[in-house]
This record gives sequence, C-alpha cells and structure tokens, in this order.
Amino acid sequence: MTRGTRGRRAGLAAGATLALTLTACGGSVGGDTGGGNGGGAADPLSIGLMAPITGPVASEGEAMKMGFDLALKEINADGGVLGQDIEVDFLDDKADPAIAAQSANRLITENQVDYLFGTITGDTSLAVGKVATEAEVPFSTAEMGTAGICTPYVWAFGETDPMILTELVPHMLETKGTRVALVGSDYSFPRGFNGLARELIEGAGGEVVAEEYAPLGTADWQPVIGKLSSAAPDWTLSAVVGGDAVSFVRQADEFGLLATSDITGISLIQDYYPAMGGVTDGRELVTRYSDALPGEANEKFVAAFREAYDWDAPIPGVAANAYEGLKFIAAAVEAAGTTETAAVMDALSTTTTDGIFGETSFTENHRFQTDMQLVRVEAGGKYVPVENLGVVEDPTECR
Repeated sequence: MTRGTRGRRAGLAAGATLALTLTACGGSVGGDTGGGNGGGAADPLSIGLMAPITGPVASEGEAMKMGFDLALKEINADGGVLGQDIEVDFLDDKADPAIAAQSANRLITENQVDYLFGTITGDTSLAVGKVATEAEVPFSTAEMGTAGICTPYVWAFGETDPMILTELVPHMLETKGTRVALVGSDYSFPRGFNGLARELIEGAGGEVVAEEYAPLGTADWQPVIGKLSSAAPDWTLSAVVGGDAVSFVRQADEFGLLATSDITGISLIQDYYPAMGGVTDGRELVTRYSDALPGEANEKFVAAFREAYDWDAPIPGVAANAYEGLKFIAAAVEAAGTTETAAVMDALSTTTTDGIFGETSFTENHRFQTDMQLVRVEAGGKYVPVENLGVVEDPTECR
C-alpha cells in the first residue's frame, strides 16, 4: 500500500549522538517524547519495506517479502499495533546499493516512515544502514550475514557470520577433513563470510587450499570449479548466492567436484533447493530455521505460509526471519507505547519473545539471538534438524 506524505514527522532533538557505541542507544539518542520521529501513540506504525524482487537475488527478496506480508496480515487482523493497522510502503531495491540508498531516502523523506526493513545483499544493507543512521531512523535486516553493520540504528534479524560459522567449521573439519576450498559471489558479504571462515579453519589447524570468487550473474562456473578441483579439497564452503548458487552447485556436481569434495554453506539454504535437482541431498549446514523445527508456533507458521502461498517447497529461512522480525518489532512498539524512535529502540533492546525459533532477544550489539541448528538436507527438500546448537554468540564489538 502506498501512502502519501503524512507530514507528521518531526526530527529527533538537536545534538542526538551518532556515536557507534551501541550502549549509547535507546533513550540517550535523543528524541521528542511527545512524538519525535513518528509521533505519539495515536499515530499508526509506518514501515518502509525494501526487497529485491527483480535482479540476481530475486528469490530471496520474494521470500523475505512473503514472510513479512504474512506477519503483517496476522498482526493487523489481531488489532494491529497501538490499536491501528501497521502501514507499509514497498520499494524494489533490485539488489543495487545506489537504488537501495535512494529508496531509503525516499521512504524517509517522502513517505515519512517510522522504521525501515529489508534488503538482501550486504552491500545494500550497508547502504541503507548509512542512510538510516544519518536520518536517525531504525532499520532491520532479515537476511544472513550482517557483518560490518555497526550503528545504533541497525537491528539485524538475520544470522550473522559468527553464528553460522563458529560451530559449522569445527564440525566439518572433524567429520569431512582439514583441506578446505572457499568460494563466493564477489561482493562484501561472501568475502567477509569467507574471511571469518579462513580464520576459524586455520586457527583449528585446517588449511584453505583455494579461494575463488565470481561476479553476481555468472552463468559459467567451469573455470572456478576447475581451480577448486585442482586444489583437491576435502570440502568446499560456498557463499555463492541467488540464482548463481544453483548454477554453481549443479555445475560442481556435473564437473565432478562434488564427487570428491563435500559442500556446505549458504548455497545449501532452502531458497535454492527446488532448482538443485537433489544435488544437495545428504549435505549439512548450520542455520537458524527449518520448517521441521518442533513447537506449536512454528507448526502454525508453516501451515499458514503453505496455505497463503500454496507452497510445498522448503520454507526459506529469510521468510521466517522476516516473519519473526516484524512480530518482534510490533511487540517492541507495543511495549514502548509509541512510535517515537528513542522509545522504540529502548524497547527493542529489552523485548523478548517466544516464537517460531524459540526464545529470542537482541544482544547489546543489536544482533538477534536465538538457537542455531545443525541441519541435514534430505530427499524431497526436508531440512532435518540434527542438533540444536543453542545460542551461538556473536563476539563482534562495535566501537
């Protein structure tokens, strides 16, 4: 739903700090307690949603929007937030950092939203995070990989690199071998993800025998696969994303890499399974979400998602993150009793929920914290939880 400018937005108090020390968030960031950034309790919560529903990571963008839209429908059907429906303005950021930054500026200045939500790639998240911080508007991501975003105004619902890799790397070194190849799409997230992986691999006595990247939109992966195969890894950690993940994994199987090397990482997530042709069956990954997680909340979510979208494939983790993220934001705004920025950020830092992942909360560094899972991919797209790893802490410090 696109709304016109409401003209009710007031800036935060002059002199509000933009320091990156996250302990300075909340009430200390300034703001007019009578309304400030977004008005008082009488105003509806307005959210600017950005997702790349066109471009190289459109499948993840669509999945994120689906999870968000389902939560929005449920929240509004249950009375909304502060007694009113949540209002949403949507823009397609096309996975382009410049477009994402322009979209964020437009949503803030023209649509005067209280909150920004979305994007998929690390580059777009960084671009929107900068805009949100300068405008003093809270922004939440929902996709994996939020390393490098360190500002009081960014609240990351996606799994961070340490949450994924801290338990995955030693598990793979122990069960698959110590010779590891790293591969990724050529932008900030895969390089940061693989950089941390290298530290963990080498710190545990393993060896990175190859590291290769290719631009988003790469169709022919044979040259990269040839280099990886020549290095004779025991296993390959893949941070290739979007449609490229499908091309890479299928060609890795076709050209023999998967006959001699196991594979794990981002390319195994649920989003890509339907197009993989069963190539990833039997492989393992660490993630937060599986539609086979036990618990009434997840069972209800799975049933609602499948019915709403006539969905029989594995439910993507980013859809679950977006769904739970909007529910969490709604709970925080209710607790704050207002859409005013400082009060909402105070509430985000203290809110806890018990939803589809189990118990959730934010860390001091604004990372969404809940249990992580070791998951095995089985035939038919069943992502079977093998081991609940508990809360895996992200030690990242923001200064």
